[in-house]
Amino acid sequence: MTQLFAGIAGRSLDIEALREVFAGQSIAPDFTYRSMDEASLDFLHRTVDNSEVYFIANRKERDEQAECSFRVSGKRPELWDPVTGESRSAEAFKQAGGRTSLPLEFAPYGSLFVVFRQPIGVEVQGEAKRNFAVYSNPQEIHGPWAVSFDPKWGGPANVEFSKLLSWTARPEDGIKYYSGTATYRTSFDLPALQGPHARVALNLGEVEYAAQVRLNGKDLGPLWTKPFRVEITDVVKPAGNVLEIDVANLWPNRIVGDSRLPPERRYTHTNIVYNQDTPLAESGLLGPVQLEVIEAKVR
Repeated sequence: MTQLFAGIAGRSLDIEALREVFAGQSIAPDFTYRSMDEASLDFLHRTVDNSEVYFIANRKERDEQAECSFRVSGKRPELWDPVTGESRSAEAFKQAGGRTSLPLEFAPYGSLFVVFRQPIGVEVQGEAKRNFAVYSNPQEIHGPWAVSFDPKWGGPANVEFSKLLSWTARPEDGIKYYSGTATYRTSFDLPALQGPHARVALNLGEVEYAAQVRLNGKDLGPLWTKPFRVEITDVVKPAGNVLEIDVANLWPNRIVGDSRLPPERRYTHTNIVYNQDTPLAESGLLGPVQLEVIEAKVR
């Protein structure tokens, strides 16, 4: 250790100085990546028993694709989704020079665990071209949408949205300043997407801030981060599908609305201060809500 850091004695321990020392000792970076458009990824690495566990995070609010390289070989890479808890073996990867590289894709501010634990020969290579499905042929569900708000919090029990837009863009004060959960309902027929055996996803587009999806009475779970997408292959019918989406926003809009009311008519009582000039936060299901074909990973 003394020899390792001798090269930076008397110098500040900045990243470039450490890189020089490690390069001088022929120590390769633990994790590197290449992208076409200046991605910003960060990582953590922990050894757990005989497994190497990497957590990779996208630090930008945009989709990213990157070729990621890990200082690991002789173990099959697995991809673990921290949002859904699902895990699977990577099908696209290369091993060379004591490293494993594989193409990864990230949602805005998204993240992945890459786990190396199952031994394989160092000569084994993944044969696929990518590790993630492709979503294609989007078909929009136009509505109209029947929307139910909670009257206890000032919203209308029933209203129709001919198109999706932020609650803050509506003229009704009960919707503009609403905070809480509202339920969107509509029905649709399944268009001819790509053959009778195509896998189908529902993409909600933009949601402010979280959603719960039900299709034909089946609860498909919460969606609280981008992409707001869920597979519906086993639930969707050729015709007469009933879609329900609960959407919840945050509290500031209701507090801003209450600042316009006399105290006895307010819905909230808090020491948090917002006033009439505080900008409202976009809220609700903004869409577009689309059906998409899930294509298999390209080989």
